[in-house]
Amino acid sequence: MAQQSADVIIIGGGITGTSAAYQLALQGHSVILLEKGYIAAGGTGRTGGIIRQHYSNETTASMALRALKVWSDFDNVVGGDPGFRRYGALFAVGKSDLDGLKSNIALQQRVGINVQFLDPDGIREVAPYLNVDDLGGGAYEPDAGCADGAMAANAFAKRARELGATVLQGVEVTDVIAENGRVTGVNTTQGVFSAAVVVNAAGPWGTRIAKTVGYEVPVDASRHQIAVFQQPPDTLADGHPVVADFAQGFYFRPETGRLTLAGSIEASEAAHHVDPDHYVETVDMEFNADMAERTEHRVPLMGDARVGKGWAGLYDVSLDWHPILGRMPGLDGFICAFGWSGSGFKMGPVTGELIADLVTGEQRCPIDPHIFRFERFAEGALVRGQYNYSIIG
Repeated sequence: MAQQSADVIIIGGGITGTSAAYQLALQGHSVILLEKGYIAAGGTGRTGGIIRQHYSNETTASMALRALKVWSDFDNVVGGDPGFRRYGALFAVGKSDLDGLKSNIALQQRVGINVQFLDPDGIREVAPYLNVDDLGGGAYEPDAGCADGAMAANAFAKRARELGATVLQGVEVTDVIAENGRVTGVNTTQGVFSAAVVVNAAGPWGTRIAKTVGYEVPVDASRHQIAVFQQPPDTLADGHPVVADFAQGFYFRPETGRLTLAGSIEASEAAHHVDPDHYVETVDMEFNADMAERTEHRVPLMGDARVGKGWAGLYDVSLDWHPILGRMPGLDGFICAFGWSGSGFKMGPVTGELIADLVTGEQRCPIDPHIFRFERFAEGALVRGQYNYSIIG
């Protein structure tokens, strides 16, 4: 018989939920994590997996830097292999966006991020195969890289179990139970589970969960496609840097087997609303053609690349592209942690810390998540970044 009560119930087995389960179990709390499918079945398992620190407000930049320290030493800090590989990352802009880029670099350097400005000649030194004719410059992070969503979430889940957490797959939460202004547990397809704290880390399904206790949350599930290209021989350096191309509104990143993955970073991604239980998980041919054209423009030698088997995943996109991360007003014990809008994977290690602090009322993590409170939408205090035209933040 599965354990039916705990100090904390976590809904969702993606990077946010598994990291939170690990952090809470590490602190000695009894935890039940409930996942309706399998670990990393949602957005985490279909992520592009980019680990970067390029953000344009101090809170998110600080979170990304703190998370990088975990990704870079994951086996010693957490335990296990998240598939992290350091490739470096370049964030390239056109000439008209140089002032904003330089301002962001200054902010990032203030919080301790290892980043430098490169002019077009400097970009060529890092990646001589890039066409820089329409670029004004770029921000280069040598410590950035990529990790594997499924490997990372399963590593966190494994460590949480070893520390005493109960991780149940194939158990769908149908609604949150509340009595007299506080949560008491959840109803599921396998009965009632009781706890004084419920963490809604359900990602693209988070809005549905919040609605069961009366919250209208401005977060929508959106479909995000990733094209896969087989590099022609002698085209790119093995393990080329991640490139976020603001001039064209897309990114491309390396993958093992001399593959390159590409996807959009345009804000129009938010418009691709889908039912997270029923959406097309393959790539549209029009998208492949679009990404191939943009990739060839930036890397002319990729003109002979072969199209591989891409995929589509899910973003949980909020009104301002930043998460809801905090205690929900008016209902004691209910915490929401979703709406990362495509940035949640890289932030996972720190988001877990912040959730643990919200549960316990302590502040072990030095970062304050106040800007991510749900109330900001009613207050008109939306979180804004420099790149309002892009999902980069």
